[in-house]
Amino acid sequence: MQDNFHQLVRSLESRFGDHPVRRFLDFRILELALDRCVMSIDFKPQFDNATGAVHGGILAMLADTAAACALSTSFDGEMNFVTSNLNIHFLRRATGALVATASVIKKGSRVCVANVEIHDEERIQVATATCDFVLVTREASSE
Repeated sequence: MQDNFHQLVRSLESRFGDHPVRRFLDFRILELALDRCVMSIDFKPQFDNATGAVHGGILAMLADTAAACALSTSFDGEMNFVTSNLNIHFLRRATGALVATASVIKKGSRVCVANVEIHDEERIQVATATCDFVLVTREASSE
């Protein structure tokens, strides 16, 4: 199981590589298992919404990325899907490092859904999100 974890993490690390989202968020994958991903980010000045809190768009980007990584575990790290909807509820201000825990709750033949909870460094939940993904084939994605 541990080897599978490391293989999946390496696959995702390779997938994201030097991608701009990776460079910007600078996320770390803490846990990865079938249909589950836990990732963290540190607070950076670029995340500040001008009030000392993390901008809501950063929370949404973190939720989407964690959910995509969780779903990719069903496809050997491949990401042959696109986000079709993301609904996020901001529960309270986030002012420091964050941990996102994503779990796939539906895997359909065309649509998959994941839930994400985001907690601050005191383990207080600051946001919850639902992410919908549409599965695509390589042919459809290249059109």
